[in-house]
Amino acid sequence: MKADDKLQILKFFLMLVNSFFVILGISVFACSAWILFDKDSFVSVLSSGQEVKEVAGGLFFIGLVVVIVSLLGCAGAYFESRCFIIFYMCFLIVIILGQLFTTVVLLIRREKIEQFLKDNVDEIIRQYGGNETQTSWKLLDSVQTSAQCCGRLNSNEWRNNTVIESLGGSDIYPCSCFNGTCPVILAGTHSFGNGSDIYKTVCEKVLMDWLEMNIIVIFGMDVGLLLIQILQFIFGIQTFICIGRKTRELHPNNLLNDIEENPAAQPEHQQYSMQNHQSDSQTCDLQIDIGYYHHSEYVDGNYDDPEFITG
Repeated sequence: MKADDKLQILKFFLMLVNSFFVILGISVFACSAWILFDKDSFVSVLSSGQEVKEVAGGLFFIGLVVVIVSLLGCAGAYFESRCFIIFYMCFLIVIILGQLFTTVVLLIRREKIEQFLKDNVDEIIRQYGGNETQTSWKLLDSVQTSAQCCGRLNSNEWRNNTVIESLGGSDIYPCSCFNGTCPVILAGTHSFGNGSDIYKTVCEKVLMDWLEMNIIVIFGMDVGLLLIQILQFIFGIQTFICIGRKTRELHPNNLLNDIEENPAAQPEHQQYSMQNHQSDSQTCDLQIDIGYYHHSEYVDGNYDDPEFITG
């Protein structure tokens, strides 16, 4: 297969893989942006933790760089630029190392992230209620209502709530804990009710399942990106080699065209060749003459001539 034909095939696959890579890079970028900036999701409870910020910040940077590098690879393949391909592969190595670092940090600090989530939920339960509206309270209500749970470990955790302690009653819970109509005793931004018909399920399992699912999604995207990056690197190397082969194949043709277009550049070489040819011809003629002279003397009869022998 000619280098040009092989190069066209490699360009197609390299641009195809980079297109998928752009989509995945945008997904990672969007996921990290959601973790860092979305205040209407329960992930905002975690976003203040240093461990989560490091992971989300790393994914944010990686997703952004991935998109830029993929576009650089497409440009290198389209314009057949070996310089672009070299930069492209160097950036790929940096991205792979960055992803590995982020994944390792996520796995190593997973327990810390889980503990940070538990501590924050306990703090939300203690501070829940009052006239001020906080996003974390709404999120906790949403979790308890949708998952039909009450409290992180058990419903008794609500006894540590500052508002419930001030009321001094028993069986007082937020309305999101009740399995049915809430018997409101305190109307406010977040109402409380008095009764025993509450959800018996605890919320910790729901929260841990949610965190586990998000970790799996992030880890899966990282693995998918790594596999595609390996393909990108292989296609990049092959494209770099193929561009060089194509250049070498075209170079002799360009040299012949230059000679045909610039015949004036040949006289010196032609004159030098003619002089060498004449010199070789004269040497050859001289050798022939010498050989003929000696041969003409050594003829039959000269061996018996005394003058020939003595001379």
